[in-house]
Amino acid sequence: MKILELTRSFYPSLGGMEKFVADRLKIYKSLGYEYQVITTTHSEKKLATAQRLDKVKYLPSYTPYEIVPSLKRILNTEYDILSVNQVGYYYSDYAIRKAYSDGKKIILTPHFYFHTNKYKYIKNLHFNYVLPTIFNKVNRIICFTNHEASYWMEKFPRISKKIVIIPHYFMPPTKIIDSGKNEFGTYLLFLGRGEKNKRIDLLIHAFDKLKSNYHLVLTIDKDEIPFNLRKIVYNNNKINLLGRVSEKRKQTLLANCAVLVLPTDYEAFGIVNLEASFYKKPILLSELAIFKSILDSNGIIYFENNIQSIYTNLIKFINLSENEKNKMGIINYKNLNRFRMENVLEKYSVIFKELIN
Repeated sequence: MKILELTRSFYPSLGGMEKFVADRLKIYKSLGYEYQVITTTHSEKKLATAQRLDKVKYLPSYTPYEIVPSLKRILNTEYDILSVNQVGYYYSDYAIRKAYSDGKKIILTPHFYFHTNKYKYIKNLHFNYVLPTIFNKVNRIICFTNHEASYWMEKFPRISKKIVIIPHYFMPPTKIIDSGKNEFGTYLLFLGRGEKNKRIDLLIHAFDKLKSNYHLVLTIDKDEIPFNLRKIVYNNNKINLLGRVSEKRKQTLLANCAVLVLPTDYEAFGIVNLEASFYKKPILLSELAIFKSILDSNGIIYFENNIQSIYTNLIKFINLSENEKNKMGIINYKNLNRFRMENVLEKYSVIFKELIN
């Protein structure tokens, strides 16, 4: 069996779609399937530092709609199943139509589709007029959570039989980092990118009000800080910007932090929460249904996406006893049993056997 795995971007990443695709490739390897990753060059900045991996083709893309002239040639090669991550771009939509016309089996992982208001009018047109035809052409739609599956079935009841719920799995790091002394002392960790849906603006304002010995460590670049926040960041020596970090340093940061803090307007899953859970860390999160569907609320402190709520709940966490903080971390660690690789392996095996047979 040979699988073409299409993803808009694929590069070393802290999380998001790229992390999911990398983990899915491990599933293919475990099941003995051949695969080829097809991705685009849509972000030269991200691509510039990427390690060009085996079995990954980077195709030149143009315009925000990701027009990829060389995609047709790739789709004319021999393969059995097309696996597409996200829709709404020429790159993905054309691939699905072409594979369907060629009689190929198609799996779609929508990653909750569009989640920002940018190009809202065009996105609404796509959602109402293009997406239904896309769904008609795919054989299976993979959702990470019951919450996501319910969303799609409510919007498009006819696709309910195509939906399969398969969460991310969690695989412990190959080298486990022991916590100990670190360069930041006691710190709150934001692990992710500085994209607009990540509410680092709210977190920075809330932290700046905080009068404590804690530091705030963010894995974002200086140019990702909104202009109106740069004065706060530069004047507060307890705010530390690390830029993009290596996998090894990511593990060190997780092992040594006091708590993971993730303010966000949107998340398709939130694999970083499982990574923090492995190190038995408490977690502070935006109150989103997607998080409540995968995490044990006893290990989490939720906040609303506003400065005052984040500030109040940071104070709440800081004032907890060490025993209470440790209990939260242990609960999160135990929750990882829900995301074992063997459970995911079995579900993918069933899907592929059904499609091929």
